[in-house]
Amino acid sequence: METGSDLKNRTAKGIGWGFVDNIMNTGFMALVNIVLARLLSPAEFGLVGMSTIFITLSNSLVDSGFTGALTRKKNAGEKDFNTVFYFNFGVSLLLYAVLYFCAVPISSFFRQPVLAQIIRIIGLSLIINALSIVQKVILIRKIDFRTQAIVSGISSVAAALSGIVLAVCGYGVWSLVVMQISRLAVNTVLLWIFSKWHPSFVFSFSSFREMFAFGGRLLLTSLVSTVWNEIYSLIIGRMYTPGILGQYNRAEKIKGMVTSNVSIVMQRVSYPVLSSVSDEREREIRVYRKVLKTTVIISFTLVLGMAAASEALVLTLIGGQWLQCVEYLRILCFSGIFLPLMICSANVINANGRSDITFYLELIKVASAGIPVLLGIFLSVEWLLWGIVAASFLSYMFHAMYVSKVIGYKVSEQFRDIFPILAISAVMALAVYALSFIDLPALPMLLLQISAGAGIVFAVYGLVYRCEEYEDIKGHLLGILRRK
Repeated sequence: METGSDLKNRTAKGIGWGFVDNIMNTGFMALVNIVLARLLSPAEFGLVGMSTIFITLSNSLVDSGFTGALTRKKNAGEKDFNTVFYFNFGVSLLLYAVLYFCAVPISSFFRQPVLAQIIRIIGLSLIINALSIVQKVILIRKIDFRTQAIVSGISSVAAALSGIVLAVCGYGVWSLVVMQISRLAVNTVLLWIFSKWHPSFVFSFSSFREMFAFGGRLLLTSLVSTVWNEIYSLIIGRMYTPGILGQYNRAEKIKGMVTSNVSIVMQRVSYPVLSSVSDEREREIRVYRKVLKTTVIISFTLVLGMAAASEALVLTLIGGQWLQCVEYLRILCFSGIFLPLMICSANVINANGRSDITFYLELIKVASAGIPVLLGIFLSVEWLLWGIVAASFLSYMFHAMYVSKVIGYKVSEQFRDIFPILAISAVMALAVYALSFIDLPALPMLLLQISAGAGIVFAVYGLVYRCEEYEDIKGHLLGILRRK
């Protein structure tokens, strides 16, 4: 039986390599997109954003909740892996056919004729991605993020080269399309090479029914969540212009460099760990508290710091043509502090087999999205974004209440653990924002703000508010630096 020390070590290593994987997979690609943002226009990014709405929704259908079901199943075997593989692949072929024939009506809806060609090519990513889903799950079950980090690094570099070269050569929006396709293609090929598992001709209907009983609810949850995430792009793309959608998507991507990376890493690492202790209530609460506090230390510090330094950050990274996304980014950062919290909550609920609750929570999220959608249609993009902040807060409150019901970790206790970290991050952000009134060029200002923010955080956590989770994060990072 795994001891508490072993579990802590596995979790720490998983978090470390998980961040490396996400830095290579999304963080590095975000940097590449920053380079491309200086070579391409906001409208070209907006066109790809329009197609992404439908690709993201289709990917949820391809997965159909089986990734979560397969990760959670403690005695998963060959028949389970093969069943999921062939189901994913079959659904991806079907959905690509649907997208292919719906491409023209979609382009007419957005009044962008070129969008039909973009959707038909970028839709191939559904099939490519489906071929590697099971290999990823097997690595996640082993908490083996080292292999995934290596694969992500190679595929990200290959995609970056293809995208930048095509952009420099004047291929415009197609450089973004080719970059996405090439990254997934290289990633899939490498996972097949590095993985010790390859499909055999086995399909079990009993295994399918067993996993779909759990995964089906996750599928509905994923679909509802995707609608909630993408409906804003849909409204902005239809009601405004590709350029404004590009500005919004760029702000969302910059915010996601923090919120999505933190959320994905903590989800992938904590889910198998929480599943392994779901039968031990007190231990589960201790593990979840540690995961929660670790998550908010990282996410609150980075997200609120980003909001405070958003103007210098945008001007330094992508230039003056993206100045409109500064205000969008500031507002989105306030909604971004709730995403990692909701991911943590959903993780512990799913680890206890209550995917029905996570589905209800996603329905609440979608229902709350009606407010920002109406604000976007009748008022402005800025009002839509403030509506997202309100909807995100409301949704998190419901998540916290259901965590209390499922594992007995009271809402008041959750807030008591979170509030000191939020207060520290808010004080840091206010100090960083005050520096923006100094008349300095963008790059020196950004460096000054980062240095000041880091100094305040280190001083407060080191001298005023001693926190075990902060010491663990610092110790792990120092350990990585020493090994290097």
